[in-house]
Amino acid sequence: MEVMPRSPFLRDLVRIQPSRGEWTVAVRAALSVLVPLLVLFASGRLEWAMYASFGALASIFGRTVPLPQRLRAQTEAGASIIAAILLGVAISIPAGRSWILIPAAAVYATGMAVLAHRRNWHPPGVVFQVFALGGCASTPHAAGDLVPALLVSACTLAFCLALTYLTSLARHLWRRHVARVSHTWPRRPASPGTLPGEGPEWPLRHYLVRYGVGVLLAGGLATLSGIGHPYWAIVSAVVPMAAASAAGRTLRGVQRVVGTLLGVLVTGAVLAFDPSPLALIAIVTAMQIGAELFVGRNYGVAMLFITPLALCMVQLGHPLPVAQLVGDRALETVLGVAVALVITLVTRERRQRGDAD
Repeated sequence: MEVMPRSPFLRDLVRIQPSRGEWTVAVRAALSVLVPLLVLFASGRLEWAMYASFGALASIFGRTVPLPQRLRAQTEAGASIIAAILLGVAISIPAGRSWILIPAAAVYATGMAVLAHRRNWHPPGVVFQVFALGGCASTPHAAGDLVPALLVSACTLAFCLALTYLTSLARHLWRRHVARVSHTWPRRPASPGTLPGEGPEWPLRHYLVRYGVGVLLAGGLATLSGIGHPYWAIVSAVVPMAAASAAGRTLRGVQRVVGTLLGVLVTGAVLAFDPSPLALIAIVTAMQIGAELFVGRNYGVAMLFITPLALCMVQLGHPLPVAQLVGDRALETVLGVAVALVITLVTRERRQRGDAD
């Protein structure tokens, strides 16, 4: 018999929620990143892999809502990711990009957080937008890179939308076939998704502090410390803010740290074998599947896949020393989450949905 911790927090920390049909989304997300990366590999343009990988993140939005809302969410969120990619490339062109990135990311994260909550994008929050902005801004670029960044990310988004539509159509045709054979129309399970207007809503000052000030603090401290990848601290600072309550943000932050620390060990073991570009593409695809299978069930477990996924994406286009890569990721994750938890304590409102009075 399974023994669960008595503490509600510890119980939630290790609990894995039941599966809710994540395989369809996981396979679609994996194909969304696999196909563009293979195209870039075949064309000898793996230095553009970052644009395709970030653009493919649009495929995971709207996973629990009907097709029209799903396509709308993917289009909106995908456009915001493309804008983040272009902004990141533009920031990386001049010298001193780390200090340009921090205020730009603070402004962009705050604005996108308001939009994401108002439009009720799912997954909630702006982690993918901030990830795309920071990742592109932290990689040296020239002005001529803006065009391929736009084309590759836009084409990837278009592929994601087409794949979403085609998989939904295939599912519908299969259901019609089952109906003809069995003479009964299978009932569609109730969607656990939410529609616009049901998401958390905060006072404007909380968006400004939780995203704006949080990004400034995390990015500034990471840059001053000279760790090497300030955007990882920025991403870790905004991740917990997607939760609707202070308890949820604390849980998400702790899961982020624990999962990342274990995930960098997995990544170090994988990269120690110096995998080829094709092997890295296969690893990224497999990790994408694992991430989607667990991200809605236990975020800490999902980080065991998300961490290798993110770091292998970096290695695919712009390889770095493995020890530096995993060490920076671990340190900056702890720093970013610490900033997020402090801000959560400072800005906790009594009447926020899900918080105790």
